[in-house]
Amino acid sequence: MAKPPSPQGIFIKCPRLGTGQEASYPADDVRFRPAAYGLYVRQGRILLGRSRFTNQWDIPGGGVEAWETLEAGMVREFYEETGVKVHIVRLLDFREGFIAFGRHPFHSLRYYYAVEGDGDEVLVPDLDELLSISWVEPGEIRPEECAAGDFALIKRVIATEGKRG
Repeated sequence: MAKPPSPQGIFIKCPRLGTGQEASYPADDVRFRPAAYGLYVRQGRILLGRSRFTNQWDIPGGGVEAWETLEAGMVREFYEETGVKVHIVRLLDFREGFIAFGRHPFHSLRYYYAVEGDGDEVLVPDLDELLSISWVEPGEIRPEECAAGDFALIKRVIATEGKRG
């Protein structure tokens, strides 16, 4: 099977993780990055990590390996970042965008899941990626403290969970 033609002369604008400054990259350099994240709400609070790279609140999760399903990758990433074993309740959202991390531009495909644990978890942050993790009251979070779109998603999930309980 022939490889599709190269997009010569096409450049993709990607905001850089941490600074938000846009840079242009040759389309040939852009890599796909499927990722999955878990929103764990318990007693009206949400489990979030403080990113080492951006100092923003982060929804636990991350890149899915080529050999994993989205769900398996999300469960693995959630555990690696937080020390908490979760299971998926339902798919909440999907977002697509471009971002640069380090020297690499990515076409990011992000899936967000509602997750649950057993309620008796010990938090163990991955200190290579997170400064800390904690159960956060939604009212304590400001939009600028989250990645683009995450604040609205968190508010929507908290409102929905309040109606369920």
